[in-house]
Amino acid sequence: MKYYFSLFLLCCCWMIQAADAAAPAITAAKSATTNSVLTLVVDNYPPYIDELAPEQGVLSQLVIQAFASAGVATELSFQPWPKVPVEAAQANRASFLWFKTPELEQNWIFSEPIVELRQMLVTTSQFESNLQRFDELRPYRIGSTKGHFYGSEFAAQRKDFRLTEAVSDYASLQNLLAGRVDVILMDPIVAQLMWQQLPPKTAKLKFLSKPLLTAQPAYLVCSRNFLPCFAVIQSFNQALLQLQQTGADLQIFGFGVKKEE
Repeated sequence: MKYYFSLFLLCCCWMIQAADAAAPAITAAKSATTNSVLTLVVDNYPPYIDELAPEQGVLSQLVIQAFASAGVATELSFQPWPKVPVEAAQANRASFLWFKTPELEQNWIFSEPIVELRQMLVTTSQFESNLQRFDELRPYRIGSTKGHFYGSEFAAQRKDFRLTEAVSDYASLQNLLAGRVDVILMDPIVAQLMWQQLPPKTAKLKFLSKPLLTAQPAYLVCSRNFLPCFAVIQSFNQALLQLQQTGADLQIFGFGVKKEE
């Protein structure tokens, strides 16, 4: 009995020593995220990241708010995209609106998904059909934007559709408002913000969750070369989850931020 009691005391002592040894590293990681300014290196991608907007973009607003609730001061540094990975790899820096690949994961730690960028069918409240499949779009006039890709499934059936191609998303929305098309293909968050810039109208936007064109989650990243990077990502994930649970992300983005179940 004495032997087992002695063994128990020895294990306890070892665990206390291990915790004491780990404490400086944990403290240093927290210090890196609370006592210094974290620079977020990004490129413009309106309306998600917009240097000229009051809140510097809807995604910027959410990321900055998450870090603020975690007690981390941040500042944005706008760079051309080729310079973003180089600048973001430095100490006390991170970046966001990245898409995850196995190659990037070798050098970067990714957060939980911040938002899902999607291309959806967008119409008005006057549209009553309940679409489920792409082939059901054939009777309708569809508005697209020149140079945009709407997923492999849509591309395979593209020749079967009555398409009207606009030079920009804004022009495509104007076509929808004027009744020149029945449905347009667009990012719902972009559509929602642009719709507010159009002249007063009685119709309201309607987003069709099916058939979904494309969906790709976007992330915050931090370089693996920056030692406190794991603590930066962990604190961000916790704060982001809290904001999502309170619906703060929906207040910023509106419809289109949540993935359909």
